[in-house]
Amino acid sequence: MTGACALETQSHLKISRNGYQLLVVAVHDSVPDNPALFEKIKTTFTKASKVLYTATRNRAYFQKIFFLLPNTWTNRPEYKPSTSVTISGADIIFSAPRSTRRNFSHTRMYAGCGHQGFHTQLLTDIFSNSHPLVQSSPEKFIVHEFAKLRYGVFEEYSSPGENQFYFSTTYGRLDPVRCTVGLRGVIKNGQAFCLFSSIDPETGEFPPGCTYIPYPFRASGTASMMDHQYVREIKDFCDDDQTPGHFSHNVEPPNRQNRLCSHRSTWDIISNTPDFLNNANPPGSLSDSQLTPQFIVFRAPSRRRRRLAVVLDPPQEFHKRLRLHQAVDHFLTEGFDDETKVAIITNAAHRKGTRMRSRRSAAVKSSLQSIDQFYSLSTMRSRIRRGIEILKKRNSTKEGMEFHLIVISCNNQSGFETEVLQEMATTGITPHFIHCGENGIENMEKIRLQGGHAESRNQRSIFYAVQRLSDKLHDEKDVSVQISNENIELDGDTAYHSEFSLDDSLRGELTIRLHYSTSEPSVQVVAPNGSECIYKSTDRKLRYIRLTSLVSHNEQGKWSITIKNKTPNKESINVLVMLQPIISEDEVPIRTNAWVKVFHEHSPPRVGVYAEVMNGGHPVVNANVTAHVYHEDRKVAVIPLRDSGGGFDIMKNDGIYSNSFTEIESQGRHYVEVMIEDVLTNSEIHRTYELQLPTEKDTEDDQHDLHAPRLDYHTEKIPLRHRLKRSTSSGEFHVDHRWDSLSGGYDYPPARINDLTVTRVNRKDRKVSLSWTAPGSDLDNGRASSYEIRYNTNGTALVLNPKKGMLVKEDMLGDTSGKPKEAGQVETVTVQFPAKMKWVAIMLRSIDENNNAGEFSNMVTTYFVL
Repeated sequence: MTGACALETQSHLKISRNGYQLLVVAVHDSVPDNPALFEKIKTTFTKASKVLYTATRNRAYFQKIFFLLPNTWTNRPEYKPSTSVTISGADIIFSAPRSTRRNFSHTRMYAGCGHQGFHTQLLTDIFSNSHPLVQSSPEKFIVHEFAKLRYGVFEEYSSPGENQFYFSTTYGRLDPVRCTVGLRGVIKNGQAFCLFSSIDPETGEFPPGCTYIPYPFRASGTASMMDHQYVREIKDFCDDDQTPGHFSHNVEPPNRQNRLCSHRSTWDIISNTPDFLNNANPPGSLSDSQLTPQFIVFRAPSRRRRRLAVVLDPPQEFHKRLRLHQAVDHFLTEGFDDETKVAIITNAAHRKGTRMRSRRSAAVKSSLQSIDQFYSLSTMRSRIRRGIEILKKRNSTKEGMEFHLIVISCNNQSGFETEVLQEMATTGITPHFIHCGENGIENMEKIRLQGGHAESRNQRSIFYAVQRLSDKLHDEKDVSVQISNENIELDGDTAYHSEFSLDDSLRGELTIRLHYSTSEPSVQVVAPNGSECIYKSTDRKLRYIRLTSLVSHNEQGKWSITIKNKTPNKESINVLVMLQPIISEDEVPIRTNAWVKVFHEHSPPRVGVYAEVMNGGHPVVNANVTAHVYHEDRKVAVIPLRDSGGGFDIMKNDGIYSNSFTEIESQGRHYVEVMIEDVLTNSEIHRTYELQLPTEKDTEDDQHDLHAPRLDYHTEKIPLRHRLKRSTSSGEFHVDHRWDSLSGGYDYPPARINDLTVTRVNRKDRKVSLSWTAPGSDLDNGRASSYEIRYNTNGTALVLNPKKGMLVKEDMLGDTSGKPKEAGQVETVTVQFPAKMKWVAIMLRSIDENNNAGEFSNMVTTYFVL
């Protein structure tokens, strides 16, 4: 079964014989040159390797770590030059606090429980002993974040904005949100203790300011690494061991782990990941010296000297061949610096003119303008061989040299052969393959493992494909922002009028490219101040018009573009709008990225579609994001992507917009184009800052400093004055013909509800108001038919067997809109519970029109009488 070509991570991290290899740890250039800090980082990872080995019950440790240092650091003889190891492929990134990045350590996740995340960003302040979540144990904190990154587990303490306390049906009282009751501590407000008698009878909460403060030691039990891991006794992940005296996983607290992982323990999730499933990497008995990682240190080059051998294999049809040449010209013209040298290979027999030249040279331009020439005089294999020969001749030991062989084939060539890839690996050449024919790419995964880019596209979206390759070959600061990418059919003697907006984050060089097929149209571009874009150039052989303009803050806002077809014949036109941004320490553009993930653990597999909208490290929320799914040339679905924290979207307002693709009738290759267009100017940048509150001392006779997680978070909401508009695309994914048989003739069930909350409690009348994000009839699409709400006075019993919980009947419901709402909308309902009930635990699930039931939601609890 074929999976997705996803952009979710460029990591090459793997585990073999208990050892993690190819873990890439990068130091961002915001961190000043500091050899002492680097030694501390290495020492900490040595300790973390041993901590991880213990926490995974002797199953995993850090065996080989690649460090990537910035070029702002002094070069040393032991540092290796870096070309293939880049910060974009780093698993863990150390940085200093910056206004354009979130100023707290975190792991970027999107796919949910048991699935790997993007990367972990750690601030260098974790090495200060005063950080509340680290407290002299940075090695434990690294393992805590690595578990989120690698295993897809979550925090077991309360997250920012969540209640620190919940009602425990096990103990019949308010209890701190924690993994086990063995994690001991106190509840305080400043110097004063918060007593249970101080609980407000109306709200059911402690007075404002009351905080649970774990003791830095004296815990009963050794779990959990996901819950205040700095506590001295903690060394394990929470498990389900019910042995008397063992403090096992508590299923009741409404922490992220329980909410997103169906109340399963962290060790249950970890032990069922591919790293350990079916006794993979079984427990060992390694010594401390064997657990010490091997460190290989790379240093980023001061500048990048790229050498590109571009092998073209265009289709026979002239109009398709023209589009390919236009796309390659766009790829080489926009973005690369003048240090980049290029060779265009269209025929292995023609050796003249195929040596390396400047990307702007007349020879390169002439090769691309020769659209009418035939390509059948040599095989693809011989052209690839010619490209390798050219790159070998240019091989150099100069700092920053990079060698890339790029094959773009729109025929049915299969790609790179295994022995060719092996040769390229030994000679330091990175392979890339873009295919716009019918067949797939041979050795696609091997190409990616060698640091290359590989994807299949149809001819219509070739501009998206070369843009994604360009993004991969550039540092983030040099990547252009794509505003729009449109294909239009313009009838004869007609005009096309469109608008695009440049939002508050954009400043730099605006470029508009019109690629036409037959006759040159006229074009007019007008800025918000009414002036016309006057910098214009035309290439009549490659048939495109290029307009540029420098954009300052005064030119932000609505631009208009008018295209007139001056002939009586229909004209096919591609319109690309992009901007090369000006970037500073305090100013970065809003960027987008899209990817697809196929979840094969379900039957039939489920397809998640994702788009990231970020301003540096800060999420952009309330954006209008839609995914257009294509099967070959045909659009098969338009899907709204949401950042609501419900269903496929696991975190609300994190800048990752998500949904599921359920239209699996069309088998074969699919890809996604994502459009962001904020028509109503609702988008906001959310800049969240971590605030460390002063630590408190316990009573003098107890003699313990309570270095608790005394943290607060402040979010600054910055509305955009001008409309947000972007376009991007994902890699391909395949719908297998066997998926139909796996589905059993039924549609997908509704998605699991993972954000059920109690919004209000009338304790006197025993009424509980609930809220959640509506799923659909097919995962997160459509409208469910009904909801099934279950309750019990014992939360643990309800989680273990929700079907045996008591059913909420219709006569118990109030304040409801009746039938379920459309997917993504907020549902509310009030439930009247029976008299004499002291407390209650609640779960629910949705059911579609075919009586397919989704999984039960997260559980919530509340009380009526203490």
